[in-house]
Amino acid sequence: MPIEDYGVWKAKPVRFTYETDEEDHVSPHLSLFFTTSDNSRGESRAAINIKSGDKSDSRLAFWLVKNFENFQNERLRELKPGFHRLEGAEQGPNGLALDYIRGNLFRRETGRLLPHDVPGPDNDILDELIPVLDGAIANDSIIYIFGSRFGSGSGSGIHDIHMNQGSPRRWRRDNGVYQDGGILLDFGDHWTGVFIGFASQAVHTDSEGQPSPPHGYLTWNDILNPEIPREQRRKRDISDRPVQISEAVISPDMVTLTNHTDGAVQLHGWSVRDTKGDSDYLPDATLPPGRRQSFQLSGCALPREGGIITLLNDRGLKVDGVRYTAAQTRPGGQIVSF
Repeated sequence: MPIEDYGVWKAKPVRFTYETDEEDHVSPHLSLFFTTSDNSRGESRAAINIKSGDKSDSRLAFWLVKNFENFQNERLRELKPGFHRLEGAEQGPNGLALDYIRGNLFRRETGRLLPHDVPGPDNDILDELIPVLDGAIANDSIIYIFGSRFGSGSGSGIHDIHMNQGSPRRWRRDNGVYQDGGILLDFGDHWTGVFIGFASQAVHTDSEGQPSPPHGYLTWNDILNPEIPREQRRKRDISDRPVQISEAVISPDMVTLTNHTDGAVQLHGWSVRDTKGDSDYLPDATLPPGRRQSFQLSGCALPREGGIITLLNDRGLKVDGVRYTAAQTRPGGQIVSF
């Protein structure tokens, strides 16, 4: 079943502690303490996983988006400080809930596969998280923490601040869509996004958040593991997403697709999905190797205020996805490059 009491907590980060490998080798956490604007509830705690509980591979998949351009940022700013449960329409394509796969939050190839705590600089999850949180506290930023609320009063907090779908074995019970955790930081002049997954989680999931296809699925380890030769990882990545969205035109709505392989790609049964979840099937075209082609959209819309564009193959699996903001569009038909 999906995780309970999913939502977003708007607050001010004030301090944090973390457990090293020596202190907790099994299930260490970074504890981020935060307050609301009136400090009426005292400090609450965000329990952030810094190691996977999967003994077969305990590394984390980590994405840091330093300039996170999100068409929902202004809606987040309008929220009052405190916890906001996200359900119904907010837990869907056009809502505030996070979904690592359907929300096009980051380019997946920019992620890193990181261990918990090892000697040396810039080589583990603590090396990544500590500078981000130090900067957020020093700059008095507003933080938006997505996850599952626990407790009440002064003992309240939030956990599951990571990808909550595509998990194998005993963690399958928590899988679901539009319920992923994460951290967004508003520095005033820019936003930063922090997204955490587990190496063993699936890159594709079905409508219930379960690994798709159910057997032999691709994991974050398969495409981010630095121990796998780069060319091998690149071949897996291109094989999984041979075509990418390279441009879009806002009014009239069009998308330009580029074939990054050395072979022709048949687009029969492929579709484009918009922010609202509406789809438009592409014509039965063949995209030659290394070529790009533009397609007019009629069944889905690309709003000027920003949104997401997702390309799906004939099995309904995500091939590529992008997001854009109102600042990237203007009247008269704006070409947005990705």
